Amino acid sequence: MGRTRKPLSEQQGNLTKAQQVKRQTEQEIVRTDNQYFLKPPDWLTNDLARGEYQRLVKAMKHMDMLGDLDANNLACYCNAFANYLKATAELELTGFVTADGEPHPFISIQMKYAKEMRDFARLCGLSIDSRLKFATVKLDEVSENIDSEFGSI
Repeated sequence: MGRTRKPLSEQQGNLTKAQQVKRQTEQEIVRTDNQYFLKPPDWLTNDLARGEYQRLVKAMKHMDMLGDLDANNLACYCNAFANYLKATAELELTGFVTADGEPHPFISIQMKYAKEMRDFARLCGLSIDSRLKFATVKLDEVSENIDSEFGSI
């Protein structure tokens, strides 16, 4: 199996102008619509998860990076977020240790959902690192537009 493809902004090697144009064109080709993305999927039935989905879509609208194919990843993040909060609430009620002195089982459940949230957050651009990578792409686009319009002054 081949190596995972990276967006042009994350390429580390020296690429020729032709390679850069080719990769930029490839990225534009795979960009998707976002009509479906704008509302939570029907299978996301938890009200807290649906509310988080709507909040994130509103917050990320200006990024113009996510599309319909990303909706399920974002919904999975929101589902993990809701379940993480449920586990946290249960721990607040029962404490971190069971009556026999063992760690409460909800600690491992909470940790599982925290990991799941991190994984999906990275996929959806919710982490600072992924947003900074996106900013690099946008900044390059703005610079190219200025250069093409005014030339290198």
